[in-house]
Amino acid sequence: MLNAFRRKFRIAFQRTVVLAVMAAIFVLGYSYINLEFCYKIMSQNSLTYMCKKYKNLEYSGSLCEELCTNEDSFRDFKCPQNEMRTTVFTAEKNGDVYAIKLSRHIKDDLSWTNSLGNQVYPKIENFHRIVKMHITLSYNVTLDDNMIRALVNQEIDKNNPQQMFNFWRLFKDNNYMMSKLFDEENLFPTILGSCGPYYATENLNILKTDQSLLQYLSFDWHKRLKFALSIMEYIFRLDEIKPEPLKMCKMKLNLFGLTSDKRIKYQSAEYVQVESQLDRHLSNGQNCEEDSDCNWHSCMGLCDHKKSQCIGIQQNNNMQIFCDHILRGGGLFPGLLASAKTPKTLMKLVKNCIDPSKSPNYHLPERPHAANTELALRLYNEMKRLQKAASNRDRT
Repeated sequence: MLNAFRRKFRIAFQRTVVLAVMAAIFVLGYSYINLEFCYKIMSQNSLTYMCKKYKNLEYSGSLCEELCTNEDSFRDFKCPQNEMRTTVFTAEKNGDVYAIKLSRHIKDDLSWTNSLGNQVYPKIENFHRIVKMHITLSYNVTLDDNMIRALVNQEIDKNNPQQMFNFWRLFKDNNYMMSKLFDEENLFPTILGSCGPYYATENLNILKTDQSLLQYLSFDWHKRLKFALSIMEYIFRLDEIKPEPLKMCKMKLNLFGLTSDKRIKYQSAEYVQVESQLDRHLSNGQNCEEDSDCNWHSCMGLCDHKKSQCIGIQQNNNMQIFCDHILRGGGLFPGLLASAKTPKTLMKLVKNCIDPSKSPNYHLPERPHAANTELALRLYNEMKRLQKAASNRDRT
């Protein structure tokens, strides 16, 4: 009987070892294939395609020359650490890591066909006016003619006007435009150059935490509290932007990162809009049955139930989204403060921030789900107090 038990144990152990080896081989193989796919398809093929277009004079821009004429200027081409939707690949130059991105495709065109069947593009002066009008209407930012010319960089060859369309793609890409227009505010990665519809930005060191069910055990609670305060200060800056605040309708922890000089930025501005633009989008009159039908991602709209149309301005704000998606989180990806170690007094403030509509003292007028400044400051001060107390304990 003992021998039979030993035999069964040995067989079970052998099977476990075989399964573990097979799982390890699968993980390593998948990782290798994924890295190879990224480098060969996403980076190498994109780079080859970009340089071919540049050689044929279809693409222009300072990045073309850097990537295509001096092969030794960039090295260490890699897959992006996250968000492959926006970043095609990363590469290193003089110790700095560049993130190479591709602007989104657009359906509208700048050219038309004349009576002779030839494709005609606007003159460069008219193109400047088109860009200026687009920026005014989409971002409520008015730039003078010299700034418009600087934005375009005067890199369009008059003999190859098709280059104009690729610049137009950049100006219709919200990631690119937000980084350009609000460069001095240091909110999004700095633009380092462009080549046709491709553009390079500084690469961010993503804020890393153990965003899993293990974090409920509170191993790195003080570290996550520090991250939360840094991101909250970033959210305050969004509300102070002139001529009007910026609204972030998608907020993910793994898109916040630090620059080389330790400034916090957000990697993607794809779902960021100026307040007036967002309010127009949410109150566009589309058909609805419930308020949620009028939402744009995490930005809440309002449905007129008598007319069955979306008619209201944004009902929440950046602070409410921050409390909901960054501090609390949910499911397999709990937020920064989702921990058994978080004091109940702090979590109560977070819950009030997530749903401030229950008290007039917590929300903004006309925006019942938007946490007001008083509540935001109470939350910030409490987090700051806890951080200071933790630092004092560490020193003693």
